[in-house]
Amino acid sequence: MDKVKKDGIKGSFLKYLFVCFVVCVIGNWLIYGVFDYLQKWYVSRYIVLPIPDFFSLDDIRLWESIPDDMWLYDVLRYGRYITVSLWSIFCIWFTVKKFYAAEVKKPIDTLMAASDRILHDDLDFEICTECKNEIGRLCVSFENMRKNLYASNYELWKSLEERKRLNSAFSHDLRTPITVLKGYTELVKKFDGRISPEKQADILSKMSIQVERLEHYTEKMSSVHKLEDIIPEEEAVAYEELCGSFDEVGKLVCGDEFFSMSAKEASGAVICNDRELIMQVFENMVSNAERYRKSVVKCIAEIEDDSLRVTVTDDGNGFSEEALRKAWQPFYRDENENEAEHFGLGLYICRLLCRKCGGELYISNAENGGGKVTAEFSVKKSESR
Repeated sequence: MDKVKKDGIKGSFLKYLFVCFVVCVIGNWLIYGVFDYLQKWYVSRYIVLPIPDFFSLDDIRLWESIPDDMWLYDVLRYGRYITVSLWSIFCIWFTVKKFYAAEVKKPIDTLMAASDRILHDDLDFEICTECKNEIGRLCVSFENMRKNLYASNYELWKSLEERKRLNSAFSHDLRTPITVLKGYTELVKKFDGRISPEKQADILSKMSIQVERLEHYTEKMSSVHKLEDIIPEEEAVAYEELCGSFDEVGKLVCGDEFFSMSAKEASGAVICNDRELIMQVFENMVSNAERYRKSVVKCIAEIEDDSLRVTVTDDGNGFSEEALRKAWQPFYRDENENEAEHFGLGLYICRLLCRKCGGELYISNAENGGGKVTAEFSVKKSESR
């Protein structure tokens, strides 16, 4: 049968017909032999007239010299032709049935089942067939079409997921700059016109810087199709200036009495990296610490081995064992997380941006309890990394 399946439908059908012909001829010979034997047996038992070899019983009957009770002989005589016809029809029917079952039915059923699943948007299956004829090759073509359709749908789904992740990250990262701007606004309202012109100009200048950062970040996020497409824009930033920005943003997010900043001395140090991305990572770290703190959030900055290391700790409950393993995953939220505004993207974005800036992000629990997040950034130009 395997040899038959390697041929086309026409060749296979001819082989089936050949087998049918052989079986049909042999069967007809046997039928003729059986009926001839029964007729001779009947004649030898019931016919007493001597019949010459060159006469048949039918010729003798013409003389009306034998008994009229010849119905069994007639049944055997005409039954032979009827049986031969029925046997031939049966052989043809059986051959067509076997041919259809072996060469046509299986692949047709496979194609019908596959088309039904595709119609219901189910592409996660495989079209398999053992037939090697034209319909079998049609199944192979159908399988290739399914694979291409599956790959196309997967790419489309992946693109939509990336866009969803990018939009969620954009929404997530907008919260901290807006919080900083709200902090400056509340500071102005708190003093109700009692701020000196110099202080007022300073606050307006800082608010302008935040608005500019927000504008640049919006343009950068709008120009990429996924987070992995972000390209750092390097600039030289003084270490002391960057630490001052850390202290200012930390106090605005957490409050003066809940945030403390310390920076190890590195006089004249300059950091060549994307200041905007570094600040975005820091703001995410501080926002997460603010969410889980009990009383205080601490930040330590230092430059060591051509890397800027920024560590933010809080005095909360710290990371669970599961969070230490899965906190990097996008949209991960601890089972005890009840905040609807928490997207579960903070650490994922921080780690991605750190790597874009030639560094890495580490999470752990502090020795005295609470969470500890350390971000590293390269301080050298990208050509020397």
